[in-house]
Amino acid sequence: MLCEGIEAAVVEVEAAPTWAPDGPQETQLDWRAVDRALRAIRRSRAALDAEEMHWLREAEVLQIWRPFGMVSALDYLERALGYAPRTAQDRLRVARALGPLPRLTAALSSDELAFSAVRELTRVATPATEAAWITAAAGKNLRQVEELVADHRPGDRPDDPPDPTARTHVVRFELAAETFALLRQARTVLDDEHGTNLSDDELVAALCSAVLDGASPTETTGRARYQIAVTVCQRCRRGWQEGAGAQIAIEPEVVDRVLCDAQHIGSIDGAAPERAYQDIPPSIARFVWRRDGGRCRVPGCRSSRGLELHHLVHRADGGSHDALNLAILCSACHLAHHRGALTMTGTADHLEVRRPGQANSAARFANSPIHPGPRATDAHVGVGAGDAATSAARIADLPIHPGPRATGAHVGVGAGDAATSAARIADLPIHPGPSATGAHVGCDQAMLVRKERKVRSPS
Repeated sequence: MLCEGIEAAVVEVEAAPTWAPDGPQETQLDWRAVDRALRAIRRSRAALDAEEMHWLREAEVLQIWRPFGMVSALDYLERALGYAPRTAQDRLRVARALGPLPRLTAALSSDELAFSAVRELTRVATPATEAAWITAAAGKNLRQVEELVADHRPGDRPDDPPDPTARTHVVRFELAAETFALLRQARTVLDDEHGTNLSDDELVAALCSAVLDGASPTETTGRARYQIAVTVCQRCRRGWQEGAGAQIAIEPEVVDRVLCDAQHIGSIDGAAPERAYQDIPPSIARFVWRRDGGRCRVPGCRSSRGLELHHLVHRADGGSHDALNLAILCSACHLAHHRGALTMTGTADHLEVRRPGQANSAARFANSPIHPGPRATDAHVGVGAGDAATSAARIADLPIHPGPRATGAHVGVGAGDAATSAARIADLPIHPGPSATGAHVGCDQAMLVRKERKVRSPS
């Protein structure tokens, strides 16, 4: 009897369904009911997201964090709403962007588009283009929307030709606690040097420059110890930078910055190398470095890292390599100028820098050479936000790579000592060029050198 009972129990257990509920269940839900419930939650969440975006804008206007003794909107979102720092930054960015975009806000509120899709569209949509972007994103999942947006800039329409230089690169790191603490400390130092909160792209670029610059702050040889290879098509003026064997398209303004002070190695189409030459003589670079004190000359920026030589009057406008026409800028300020965010005028002994909205409050500094600012002759096409690709043109200090193919030419950026500080955006007008392929016939190979720039014309 005992054995039979055990056997029966075993049989009963084996026969029991593994999916059986723990307790009695009166009715079993149909899969359609579950689907309806989940979709209803999604609609409710979309409406809440749209409402939150409105109240976040109001919170910023009222500076709601102050009565609570908090230091910023981010602090408030972390403490009051429980968001992680990165999530808080992202939601604040989206809330600000949706302010002038009523159609995109309505699409979110009505669940026509999910918050994740709206978040991506706010990177490119403007009041004039938001309707087109909403239509283009309809029916697409997040990954498809990301691809739709990836190669466009703010103001573009979905059907505009894609621009590979507009694409940013997402990089993710997992850091130990002590490394994370070091990163925060480094960001604080760099923010203080530049007088502003650096973006992630600017932060990583500054950190890379600190490693790649190689030369010590006191070195004044005017020559680079390392170089970065950049290929520039002489026909269309598009540029590509080499990164560990990969050809990465860079923005037109980055090519400008790189060509400010380059070492040209000429075309690589021929059987033999051409004689390389340098834009700015090392003696001039050393003089400018000492005169400017080895730091960025833009008022408010105290950076002494990632420094680059810049022509105050662009070469395309007839500017010379004379010391009075040269100034040292950090890579962030240098790129900002070539993007049109900083207007510089004056000479080496008198500097005026104007930022958007500060036309009447130019800061003047003695002994600070200035650039007259972007002109129509600069013809910078496709200027926009860059990301990692932008920092690619930083003339830091990677050993020069022979470049893409025989049909291309290398602009090698030589970084070296701060004296000749780097990838100068020489001043050649940039054309958007054809496609991003690196095999443009007649490309010139030049070494963009931070210190010693050699740039050569094609044969």
